[in-house]
Amino acid sequence: MVKFLQDSVVDPVDTEWFGFLKTGQAKETETLQESDLYKQDRLGLAAMDKAGKLVFLATEGDHLQFSKEWFDANLLPYLR
Repeated sequence: MVKFLQDSVVDPVDTEWFGFLKTGQAKETETLQESDLYKQDRLGLAAMDKAGKLVFLATEGDHLQFSKEWFDANLLPYLR
């Protein structure tokens, strides 16, 4: 999963890593690992994480803005 640290499209940015807004408000987020969705493993994300199959990448920049070099170095290995 890729988080674009200056994302102007996705708000809050932490949701790019399956973060969630905490219940009852619209400012604070909880991480994927703190969420009930993860703890109850409804989507298999906890199992994937424990098996080392979830990767959390972050890059400077706005929504989907990355160089070919960054893509080749960080994403391409997962597509092979």
